Amino acid sequence: MQVIFQITSAAPDAQKALLGQLNNLLQYYTDRQSRITVEVAVHGDAYPLLFTADNPFADKVKDLHTRSVRWLICQNTINGKQLKMEQLLPFVEVVPAAVAHLVERQTEGWSYIRC
Repeated sequence: MQVIFQITSAAPDAQKALLGQLNNLLQYYTDRQSRITVEVAVHGDAYPLLFTADNPFADKVKDLHTRSVRWLICQNTINGKQLKMEQLLPFVEVVPAAVAHLVERQTEGWSYIRC
């Protein structure tokens, strides 16, 4: 099973919901001793979720990373918002264009969830 999540919202409720959904999904597959691959594509206004400054969710994001969630941020978002790479959480991966990455994953058969 392969799933990619997309989030573009900076709203704390939306980000909290995403983190809860990820936790529940991972727990579901762990309980059934099944394997799942999960990526989260973060772009647009959701970028603070993956940065160190004033991030109330940093510990939860890190915990999910240790449970094999891949966190991806869009290079276009970084450029457009003039963000500093050194402020990214250390495990975050940069993709050139999040939307293109989402299209590629769906073409490869990944399930898609928008949060």
